Amino acid sequence: MKTNIPLIVAIAGKGGVGKTVITTLMAKAIIQNYKYKLLLIDADPTHPHLSKSVKSIPQKSLEQVRSEVIEKTLNKQKSIKSLAENIDFEVYKAISETKDFSLFSIGQPEGPGCFCPSNTLLKKVIESISKDFDIVLIDCEAGLEQINRMVIEKIDILLIVVDMSLRSVETAFSIKKSADKFTKYQKLGIILNKVRGDTSKIIKRLSNLEFPILAKIDDDFLIRDYDLEGKALIDLPSDSSSLKEIEKVIKLILRKQTS
Repeated sequence: MKTNIPLIVAIAGKGGVGKTVITTLMAKAIIQNYKYKLLLIDADPTHPHLSKSVKSIPQKSLEQVRSEVIEKTLNKQKSIKSLAENIDFEVYKAISETKDFSLFSIGQPEGPGCFCPSNTLLKKVIESISKDFDIVLIDCEAGLEQINRMVIEKIDILLIVVDMSLRSVETAFSIKKSADKFTKYQKLGIILNKVRGDTSKIIKRLSNLEFPILAKIDDDFLIRDYDLEGKALIDLPSDSSSLKEIEKVIKLILRKQTS
């Protein structure tokens, strides 16, 4: 079986809905069941938790690479042309590698001001290094910023995570409207996370918006315990009910992408 390589999947949604949890579960599901060359991108500059969630901390973030490039230019240690030609090499050096996956982090801003320059560079990174991997999972910044700025313009699948709040559904609708304008996604799906109690209102609202629900992940006490104890979610047991649900999503995605 071979996917249309590279397969780029962006995981988006309102803050706090569990994007990093879903990204981690997707990574674990791919690692356990397939042999694809996997790249994880922690694209959240505000809360870059993916690295800890999968136990892989890069030596440098994209923001650090950018800052070093600026410093070398200002100090004229290297010419602008030379730095531009070697930026991909600097990015590759910043990638953390394990036997199962590689990880790259946008990192937190080193100073005050807009984070636009790093987002612009992140777009270039996604476009330039994705071709060297089979599957790329992008744990996006909360909200619409990276979509509106076309950071994740060239993606194949957009997964929007919502929880039991109507606000998360409203955010999902806004994300879809922006993605329709500013990205080239081929497929879109909803992952309903932290499910508990009566889901009829949320399901009805999603249905009215014609959102396809790919999975319903229960409010998992095991995930809560891992979080409270500071354990990496990549170490969740293979029989975790949440992981089993995400395995179905991965299987569905790959079946549709199989050529």
